[in-house]
Amino acid sequence: GVVRGQSAPAVSTTLPADELKSLSAIRHAVWVDWFTGDTAALRRVLTPELVALSPGAPHWQSLSESLAASAAFKASGGRLISVTFDSATTHRFGETVVMFSHYLVVTERKGERSTQQGRATEVFVRRGTRWVHTSWHLDRYP
Repeated sequence: GVVRGQSAPAVSTTLPADELKSLSAIRHAVWVDWFTGDTAALRRVLTPELVALSPGAPHWQSLSESLAASAAFKASGGRLISVTFDSATTHRFGETVVMFSHYLVVTERKGERSTQQGRATEVFVRRGTRWVHTSWHLDRYP
């Protein structure tokens, strides 16, 4: 038979301006820190249970794998030129925020610039008084 019940409750899609500003700054810093190989800074905000899905990768990465990839990008001579986000939408579930956005990353290696753009889904959880970053799923636009 058909199951009838209550509709799912609405999810908060707005955050107080100060919280949104704080989360946006944390998100931006994680991307900058990843592309600049600042694994010490990444360890302060990424959680041990990190799940990181990146374009073209057949499986997700753990925290240690993501930190190793960050260090390898820097060691290979990769350099971040810029990272920007737009069209952000947030969903708040208590102490968890899921942020959806478009991203544009410009990097350079051996004098050659590369642009990557796509969609990002990132999950943040409040632990005590601060936000930590628990996972991301990125795709690319052609």
